[in-house]
Amino acid sequence: MSANTGYTIFETFVGAGGSHIGFMQENFRTVYVNDFIDDCLKTLVYNNQNLIEEGAYIDNTSIDKIDAEALRNKLGVTIGEIDVFFGGVVCKGFSLAGERNPIDERNYLYHAQLNLVKAFRPKISIIENVPGMRNAKVLVGDDAELRNEIENLWQALENYKGKKAALRKINKIDETFEAEGKALKKRKELLLKRLQSSPNYISVVEDIKRLYEEMGYTVHMDILNSAWYGAATKRERLIIVAIRNDVEDIFEYPQPQYMDQSIYRSGLDKNLLKLPSPKTVNDALRLIDYKDVDDIDNLPMNHSEKTVRRFKYIPEGDNIANHMDLLPDELKISKFYSRGATMRLAGNQPSPTLVPGHSNFPVHPKEHRSITVREAATITGFPLNYKFFGNHSKRCEHVGNAVPPPLARALAQSCKKVLDNYYKNQ
Repeated sequence: MSANTGYTIFETFVGAGGSHIGFMQENFRTVYVNDFIDDCLKTLVYNNQNLIEEGAYIDNTSIDKIDAEALRNKLGVTIGEIDVFFGGVVCKGFSLAGERNPIDERNYLYHAQLNLVKAFRPKISIIENVPGMRNAKVLVGDDAELRNEIENLWQALENYKGKKAALRKINKIDETFEAEGKALKKRKELLLKRLQSSPNYISVVEDIKRLYEEMGYTVHMDILNSAWYGAATKRERLIIVAIRNDVEDIFEYPQPQYMDQSIYRSGLDKNLLKLPSPKTVNDALRLIDYKDVDDIDNLPMNHSEKTVRRFKYIPEGDNIANHMDLLPDELKISKFYSRGATMRLAGNQPSPTLVPGHSNFPVHPKEHRSITVREAATITGFPLNYKFFGNHSKRCEHVGNAVPPPLARALAQSCKKVLDNYYKNQ
């Protein structure tokens, strides 16, 4: 693989490299990559030897510990020199899954990202996140009493959730325990009402917009569907694009290349429905070489006999929760059981967002097993020979957290148009 020679890119929260692949396919030259998870960086470097050839600085420092000015000096770049910043800011606190903690420290990592933008002043800065970030709020200011109250309540909620899971397994949930849960829920409702009325409880996206504008950037915001660009998954991502004001160009989000009613949304041009249909799970699985026994990423999980029997009751494209009454008593599980291996993919459709639950992905469309890391990666749009590092659970997470490469490539193409115009007019 030869080194890339095009516009420069600086990546944070790079993960296993989904975003990196897309920009690399458009010849972007990497100056810097960062992730605090070593297995992610190992995966990234192993599969992208161009990073070594391009002399990229590979950094595992937690983003909130980086001295931005010192880093800029170390990289030897001038203010304003970098073309694109890309950061899939960690989103656990903004995810709709689980109990969202309003003071989760991961919710504030966008401040560290914007401190880097302030020090480097790239021409284009992109923040990628879950759509739930649009509704996310964070508490700012120094109200120690309120912060302690939130911390204690969320810890109690987590503890309760753990106890409930354990008691459910032995069928020991009684009225007293249920009452404790209702009391915690009521405390949470009252606390969130107090938070909503606090002037220090602010919208994350409005805060990002304000900080960018103070630094001299024009901000664009939209939600893009990965299936529009050739991924076999309907994963939606919020894409915030900030263009430095002196670049004087309007960023145009990439136009969809694939469309059908399942991924169409109101407000889009109806003519887009004439585009080719999106790629399906079966399209992705047909690409895989199942004869390659050395591909450890394509080794199926060794499910228990009970789990396999349970899978047999899930029709294609459906969830076990809808068929619980058909299961023998010894196979029944709670309807609150994590999604993932309780859902069977539909082969003739794009996959829903692949979030690994209990260390594994959803069930294969036809076979009675969860899909492999390789299958999930191919559905997401990773190259077929991409090797992942870490234990099985972590490799599932690395794929599940990745920006689908086809979406990243479409964004890279939009960035190139802006940069082509900028440099042409210099």
